[in-house]
Amino acid sequence: MKLILLLLFAATAACVGALLLLISRARDKRLLLNAVRRASSDAPDGIGISVLCSGVTDAAQIENLLSPEYSRYEVIVVLDARRHAAEFAALVARYRMIRVEWACSGELEVSGVRALGRSRRRCFRRLVLVDRAWDSEAGDFDAAASVATYDYLLPVRTGCFLLPGTVERLVAELGEGRPGSLDLIRSPLGEPAALLSREAVVVAGGFGIRPLRGIPRGRRRRLWEPLLTAPRSGTRMSGWLRGLAAAALAAAFVAAAAAGWWTAAAALATLALVWAGGEYAARLAGGAVPWVPGNLTAWSRLFRHY
Repeated sequence: MKLILLLLFAATAACVGALLLLISRARDKRLLLNAVRRASSDAPDGIGISVLCSGVTDAAQIENLLSPEYSRYEVIVVLDARRHAAEFAALVARYRMIRVEWACSGELEVSGVRALGRSRRRCFRRLVLVDRAWDSEAGDFDAAASVATYDYLLPVRTGCFLLPGTVERLVAELGEGRPGSLDLIRSPLGEPAALLSREAVVVAGGFGIRPLRGIPRGRRRRLWEPLLTAPRSGTRMSGWLRGLAAAALAAAFVAAAAAGWWTAAAALATLALVWAGGEYAARLAGGAVPWVPGNLTAWSRLFRHY
């Protein structure tokens, strides 16, 4: 039994090390891409991205989503004007939205859309506001996809913000292969994010059918770096509390080793490694992976599925 436990601890340590290596390499690649500006405002190969939002009313979040300077990019906000009358009116006033003619692409089954608006101001032309009767988040995403201009779709939930360089990073990843060779780019770090091709969503029948499941492995790519963050989704202990917890863990390890309880000592060493790995992963990810001592929040976020 002791041997099995020791092997389990060793396997855990190996997995932590492998994950940290992946995250470190992804960070280095992102820094390199930022340095050489491979994804410039001149859209390579005509790659365009439409951000799809459901129920977003926070002006700060919308401003964040509109911040990328990439040229082939838009933000589509779907909101129920009757359910959120005050918030909808505030967005219309803030961005000088006017009602425009529209037509769904017909590729997805969409219902409940009352109107579509665009801004009078040129600086907000990339924002599209859709008035739709709420039924589900997936229904809102389908409605946004049906009026989207571009072939790659990035669903963003309420409270999620783009990290700097996210759009350019996605465009650079899409531009590395032959055009149209990828249907999915996903990141489990920070807030889980998934960029999908319009074709994959249409083939799946919409977002309510979990379109990620039907995408072949060869048309997927995983990024070990954060793309989205939710500032209120996690907390961090203060430095002195983390130091106190680390000291207590070290003392427990020393006591177990001195008493000859090697299995317990190995378990404590593995726990310390996982903890340190979570802290290091958060640093590599720019602080986007929150760590709450007492549970495995930082690592559980690595394996959450969108």
